[in-house]
Amino acid sequence: MITKKDLPFDLLNAIEPIAQANLDLIVFQKEQNTYYSFIETDSRASSFFKILIDGSKRLGNYDKSKYTFELKPADKTNPRRILSQDYLSELPKHFERWVKLVRDIHETPSVHDDNFTKTYAEFYYNEFEIVDDDVHTAPFNPEQQDLIDLYLESLLETVEQSLDEGIEAEKAEILQDIREIKTSLPNSTKSQVMKAITRVFGKLFKSARSFGKEIVNEARKRLIKKLFDLGIEYGPKMLEELDKLG
Repeated sequence: MITKKDLPFDLLNAIEPIAQANLDLIVFQKEQNTYYSFIETDSRASSFFKILIDGSKRLGNYDKSKYTFELKPADKTNPRRILSQDYLSELPKHFERWVKLVRDIHETPSVHDDNFTKTYAEFYYNEFEIVDDDVHTAPFNPEQQDLIDLYLESLLETVEQSLDEGIEAEKAEILQDIREIKTSLPNSTKSQVMKAITRVFGKLFKSARSFGKEIVNEARKRLIKKLFDLGIEYGPKMLEELDKLG
């Protein structure tokens, strides 16, 4: 796989500032035949932006003096993918337009969204906000990951055994979400992990309010408190809650 030392330096300088400024929304992934490949941090989304190393096999009118890039959505009027070429000087404009469009779509309310779960999840994410400088770029360290994995395993058992009957579909979805967090833990940033966990909290709160509140309170005492002891810095609201717990 390509490293930053394999990139043209002018491409690195053109793309990195935009990417680094939007790591709350997008994430870099390594992919064959790409200098860069970005997807949304939301695992349910299908948007992407790729800058190809060699576009000659993808384009019939390939121009080696230009960069080949692929993106989805294409623009505000076309949600499908497109493949195109342009000069280096224009690449940042294409990338910035794509990032802005993805952010606008993400932030626009829609009847297609589960706005109840989204509201609850955002509330808990803000409550448990991590303020480490590397929250959008670094994973939890191995010791912290072990602690989170143990918590998630306990959460799986609790949901399996205790969630109210009559919401089988919601329960199955929540269990699947927890398993996916466990699987992706080594390759996720701190913010991605906490967004995924608090999304689970949101679904639990929506499905069974009292049970969801119980799960969140337990997280404050067990997960968040221990992560705090292991060096994770949380925002003021969370610190106030920890102080109340003594």
